[in-house]
Amino acid sequence: MGRFLTLASGGAPDPGGPVQTPSMSITSVLGFLPRRALALAALSGLLLLAPARALAQPQPARWEHVKTALFFTSEDVDTLLSTPADRRATLAYFAPLRLGKVYLENASEDPAAAAGLRAIVDDLRAQGLEVCGAVVPANHGPLCYNDPKDMALLENRVRVLAQVFDEIIVDDWLFTTCTCAKCLEGRGGDSWADYRSRLVPEQSKKHLIDAARQVNPRVRVIIKYPNWYEGHRQHGYDVARQTPQFDGVSVGIETRQLATQDQHIPAYSGYVFQRWIGGDAGEKWRSAWLDNFQMQGDFDEFAAEVWQAVLARAPEIIFWCAGQLHPPLAASELYAPLCELMPQCDHLAGMLSGPARGIPIHLPLGSVGEYNIFGYLGMVGLPMAPSAAFPADAKQAIFTQHSLRDPQLAAELLARVRSGREVFLTWPLLADLKGSELARALNVIGEGGTVSSQTFRVHEELWHARVVEAQRVFTFPRIQLSTWPYVREVALVREDADFGVLLSTPYLEGRVDVLNLPDNSYDLLRLPEPVLNAVRRVFFDELGVRLTGPGGVALYPFGGRQYVIYNMNEAVARVALRLPATAPAQGWSERMHGGRLEVAQVDEGRGPAARRETEVALTLRPYEIALVESP
Repeated sequence: MGRFLTLASGGAPDPGGPVQTPSMSITSVLGFLPRRALALAALSGLLLLAPARALAQPQPARWEHVKTALFFTSEDVDTLLSTPADRRATLAYFAPLRLGKVYLENASEDPAAAAGLRAIVDDLRAQGLEVCGAVVPANHGPLCYNDPKDMALLENRVRVLAQVFDEIIVDDWLFTTCTCAKCLEGRGGDSWADYRSRLVPEQSKKHLIDAARQVNPRVRVIIKYPNWYEGHRQHGYDVARQTPQFDGVSVGIETRQLATQDQHIPAYSGYVFQRWIGGDAGEKWRSAWLDNFQMQGDFDEFAAEVWQAVLARAPEIIFWCAGQLHPPLAASELYAPLCELMPQCDHLAGMLSGPARGIPIHLPLGSVGEYNIFGYLGMVGLPMAPSAAFPADAKQAIFTQHSLRDPQLAAELLARVRSGREVFLTWPLLADLKGSELARALNVIGEGGTVSSQTFRVHEELWHARVVEAQRVFTFPRIQLSTWPYVREVALVREDADFGVLLSTPYLEGRVDVLNLPDNSYDLLRLPEPVLNAVRRVFFDELGVRLTGPGGVALYPFGGRQYVIYNMNEAVARVALRLPATAPAQGWSERMHGGRLEVAQVDEGRGPAARRETEVALTLRPYEIALVESP
């Protein structure tokens, strides 16, 4: 995400002077990676010490399977690219990223600025780089789209860019939060979401897209969507309306540090954003946009952003921004381990085969629901396949409050069940569907308030359940049901009653599953393994595979033979793939780093419901990623 405020960006070190290497404390780059980060840092220093004439040749190296690009803010352009010597040193420093493209922001409204920008662009292109323009639509904060001065600022900036570039990317400050008298009058009786999601597309087309094309009819304008999807329409983004307006789409993966960022977006959401918004854009999907802003001290979470882009097969990965990855800013300590990571990313991207698979999850464009629920579900090993359209044909599918944006939802859900299919609902969605036929599937005799306990009961077969003691207390919304029909696959146990966590019942010709969400969404990742395994088991028939093990481990199936498993925990994770008994018992391999696999036939369940399964088990170190492949 670009910044409208001035950031302190360090210029390239003097090639003839001493090199100052940022201090780094990297306790875990990735568990399986060789630790060559310091060597890369030293290599960068040697490049900077080399005479300028030795660095004058273009750097033609590119990754074979991923495309990388780097964003330069207007401050970065001034400090890192202003002279030929600066440009040589900067390109040498960033050579390990094997860039194919750079984006240059322009913050000037002066038409004369185009000449200086053009000289920089010509030199960079001569170095073998594709060069595109960039604009941050902000003026000391978000714009007011009813303020002529703000609209003139936007127009003037893009007019300068259109003189130089045939492609311009729009940073995600396109949103607005303005509540001035003009905006309030314009809103009328509408909600802010409805008003702004009309206002911003209308005004940005006029003052951004059309203004650029008046200067350069060939120009392509790319919209970058921010990662805070839950607030899109409230602040003027409407993916369904804006994607057709623009020539291309870039999608943000800026999950950053969970502990320090106020958005608290789970890393797996970055993968879902690419598959959801990028997938809906079709051929217009251009890139994933990553951000290391204020992420010093935790490379693991930055690496998680990179892996989500690679696994989503983003057409291009844009790193924001050059100044953040370059000394003297503290965040630049992530640069050396990033250079270490990129060969592994290219290696994995080249091995992936077949389409990405997952559980269909209904996410209409412009919807709002349980905050980033799709990311939390992915983080407990349920691979997501987001669908803006209602998934009518899938055997199983997940529905959350996001589905309520579909006005035909209740009828469509009932039709799925009548046709013999399964619907998996969150409890908040079912509560919103009160009065519908589907809500009658459960005999709820008490609700409201919360219940807390550290004891769970996991149903194994009709007369048997397993009691599981967690290491801590969990709090859930209170769902109390009658004894019969017995629907509690997982219950939270207290002295007075069992309370629903995972509920499942046949209804009409199909089945209804309901997942109660803990009071703290992140607690989904902390639930005991037997509880998570019961939830994952629901989708075994849909996927033909399920993960067993702790939360915080994500599964990414590709085709019919490949399974990427990513441990995003700070602890070692013992995990396994469970497949039908007909799966091969020999010939499995772990292709990322030759990890050891244990393959066995195991029994699942008890009594008449017991069945034989093939288990492929392995141990993952903290933040380790593996590619398991069947013969």
